[in-house]
Amino acid sequence: MAEVIIEYSNKRMEESILANFASQVKYHLPIISAYVLEVDKRDIWRLHSVAGVSSLHKTATISVQMNVARQIVKADAAHSLGFFGEGITIAVLDTGISPVADLAEPNSRIVAFKDFINGRTKAYDDNGHGTHVRCRYA
Repeated sequence: MAEVIIEYSNKRMEESILANFASQVKYHLPIISAYVLEVDKRDIWRLHSVAGVSSLHKTATISVQMNVARQIVKADAAHSLGFFGEGITIAVLDTGISPVADLAEPNSRIVAFKDFINGRTKAYDDNGHGTHVRCRYA
């Protein structure tokens, strides 16, 4: 089996993808108009011929080396002083953040938002990366 990201460009195309592959949907990525499907490797070629597929990508596995990160940010020094993250707010500069359910329900965890590019005042993410990172790891 293989995981692939399949993108669509409009609602009709999304319906076509779901009609053909609903049982193989692993995740829906609405911010980028895509689904992650789990398919047999031998069937990947079929995805290209489905009406509604605008692009297809293999997923990648990423591993994090926390032992290296802990040393770089000097986490052990902070811990020795009694700092473990409780009551601390972290600001992250990224593509933005949308108030999706994972971040806004039942209570919003978005405490502030600043758009340095377009000057908007309400939280949004016109790229999707920022929201994806926060939902995945928040």
